[in-house]
Amino acid sequence: MLDGSDAIGDWPILNYALNTAAGATWTCFHHGGGTGIGFSIHAGFGMVVDGTELAEEKALRVFTVDPGSGVVRHAHAGYPKSLMVARERGVRIPIIDKLEEKSRRVIEEAYRG
Repeated sequence: MLDGSDAIGDWPILNYALNTAAGATWTCFHHGGGTGIGFSIHAGFGMVVDGTELAEEKALRVFTVDPGSGVVRHAHAGYPKSLMVARERGVRIPIIDKLEEKSRRVIEEAYRG
C-alpha cells in the first residue's frame, strides 16, 4: 500500500464482516494465494442470485459494500484516485479531509524516497 500499511489485517476482517452483514451467500477468509502465502489474509464471498427479490436486494448490497470497502481501504492508505472516486460516488468517509492531507504527505515522501 502507498502508506506502507500492507500488513494491517483489520481490512480483510472488516470486508468479511460487511459482506456477511450485507447478505453474501457465503464468505471466507483465506491466505494470500499467489499474492503473499503466509504474509497476508484476504476475504472472499459468493452469491447465489436466483431471480428472487430477496436475492436481488442482497446482491445490490454486497456488490456495493465489497468494492466500496476497497475504495475506503485505498483512500485510507492515501491513494488520490480512491479519494476522488469516494467523493464522486458519495462514499461516506468521515475523515476524508484528513486522508487527503495524508495522501499529499505520502506522495511527497514517496517522491523524495
